[in-house]
Amino acid sequence: MSSDFFVYRAGTWYGKIWNASHGVYSWVLERIAEHTTNPAVAEVLREHADDNAFNLIWYPEYGAEIVRVILGPLRDDLAGETEYVRTLVLELVAMAEGWADATDVFPVFLPWRLSRVENGGTVRYRSSEEPVRDVVFGGVRAADLPEEVTNLEISPVQGGYEVRSVGFEAVVTAESLRILGDPYAGPLEHRSSLG
Repeated sequence: MSSDFFVYRAGTWYGKIWNASHGVYSWVLERIAEHTTNPAVAEVLREHADDNAFNLIWYPEYGAEIVRVILGPLRDDLAGETEYVRTLVLELVAMAEGWADATDVFPVFLPWRLSRVENGGTVRYRSSEEPVRDVVFGGVRAADLPEEVTNLEISPVQGGYEVRSVGFEAVVTAESLRILGDPYAGPLEHRSSLG
């Protein structure tokens, strides 16, 4: 059986999902609980150690402390662990680094399968999975995007948006980005700095 640790940051569109065996997941939550200096954080983590999921967005007031422990003491605990545990936990560490860097809505991470439904001056991707319904690039000047993307990550760059997906990476030269449907973060509308 596996368990998920959702590394979502409140107030941003940053969200990654760390999936591990339940044993490693429980070990991580217990290690964070042991290293935290906040008794309330330790209590919450221990309550969720037997569950199959934990999400940082559930406890936004504790996110910074949990991430501090993941990036520091938890990483230090890996020295005596197996290669399997080290590899899995270092994936969580990388996600926590992204959480710490996510000070606004970018990078946007959409962990769903999206299919292209339009082309031309507008490139639209739609998901049959909730919560995201539409990802729309407007005023597209240049794009070579596939028909389907999974685990989409979008960041603004000069003149458009860097788009990463499983087995795909490109820059979309576009004027705007709209993402509709996320109940936590709300709609996102962004204009790029073409030029």
